[in-house]
Amino acid sequence: MSTLPVVIDAYAHVGLPRFQSVADYRAVMAANGIAQAVLCSFDSCPDLHAVHQAIAPAPGRYRGLGVPLGQDRAEVEDGVRAQLAAGFSGIRLSDGDIVERGWLLDIIAEAGAIAMVCGRVASEACSQTLLTYLARNPAATVVAGHFAGGGNPELLRDGAVAALFEHPSFHIVFSRHGAFAPLAICAWAEAVVRRTGWSRVMWGSEAPVLFWRNETVATALVWVDQLGPTADERAAYFSGNARKLYFEAPARPAPLALSFNPWERARIIPSGLWANGLPVDQSLAGRLVHGWLASGGQGTLGEYLQHVLARTLPELP
Repeated sequence: MSTLPVVIDAYAHVGLPRFQSVADYRAVMAANGIAQAVLCSFDSCPDLHAVHQAIAPAPGRYRGLGVPLGQDRAEVEDGVRAQLAAGFSGIRLSDGDIVERGWLLDIIAEAGAIAMVCGRVASEACSQTLLTYLARNPAATVVAGHFAGGGNPELLRDGAVAALFEHPSFHIVFSRHGAFAPLAICAWAEAVVRRTGWSRVMWGSEAPVLFWRNETVATALVWVDQLGPTADERAAYFSGNARKLYFEAPARPAPLALSFNPWERARIIPSGLWANGLPVDQSLAGRLVHGWLASGGQGTLGEYLQHVLARTLPELP
């Protein structure tokens, strides 16, 4: 691999207890040559204050993405506006939000912020909704995470999906590299770059979630080598595009004034650790099963492993 240019991470998660502290992530940045990062919250771990406490004193190094939370539409609208007023650069939405709660997009556009969309963005329904939104709001910006969900390269030949990917205000973060079938995601990425060029694609780590898949930041960084970018294309992909999108406009952090406790609105879902399997020494596999059975064999082996880890690992500060 050729020498990496300066790296901006266009998608990293912070927040406890699900993800990592900002201090944890700073260590990841230092170890991997990441100069700046876009920090994202999540609706199952809405540690919005952790994101805000990172961006407020260091907007030159961090930008933040919030999440929609609330018991009803009025509360969700209030919470999104509060996050954007506090200096968050945008709001992370799901593909379901786009189709079912399209009014969120107009609040984001009203604030001049970025709509960050994760899920099956390359679907007819999601793409058509986003195209309509961009036509209605010419100054709006949409960023799709995780390769826009991947898909069949044929989707990019014509129709709403192709039109969305051609739109100059639509950008894609190449993240979640190891969660996709390798050949399929490579073919999809090649098709995306043919449609967008290198000026609207960015690198994202999805840290610490990539660690849950037994991956490293180093492997995520070299993934793009198989696409054969030039030096200029690499520079755009690793930092130039994210810098223009997130860091060139001045940040205006302000106090985060939510009318509700975000933790009381969390959507609790399990953490998908080791979705690709966890390779361990075979003696550990035997010891784990033995310990589980010796303890009574109640529940599942995975639940027993959680018990062992909870008993062994130190508490988070």
